Amino acid sequence: MRFLDVGVLLCVALKQPREHFEGCKDLLTRLSPTAGKGKKERVATTFLTPAILYFILENREDLPKERLTQAMKAVQGLNIKILPLKDGRLVEKAAVYAERYDIDFDDAVNAIVMEENGIKEIYALDRDYDKLEWIRRIVPQ
Repeated sequence: MRFLDVGVLLCVALKQPREHFEGCKDLLTRLSPTAGKGKKERVATTFLTPAILYFILENREDLPKERLTQAMKAVQGLNIKILPLKDGRLVEKAAVYAERYDIDFDDAVNAIVMEENGIKEIYALDRDYDKLEWIRRIVPQ
């Protein structure tokens, strides 16, 4: 199983960056429960992913609440497993990772959860993951 970063969902929601839109859209199609046999895929993420998506669409893009609800329902309908945050000291550990690797805090949380669950690949547009030698970043094609 691969991990999913919020940037893929944002790319489809905003159709930006244009050069990655088709690849990200194709990935979400494969995550759909109605994807054809042999084309289905399942990914994992944390609760942060839909939370950040909601926050950006609400605060930066100024979408109305009803559009936000539609977006969250669409995400909920995909084959995305939400992994629990196991480590009680995750906040401190993520802050250390963010500082050590010069990455965003949410990327550090994702990296820690990936480590805890033995996930080594992530669908992401964010190059911060390239700084983490144990993670292979995959740009959706």
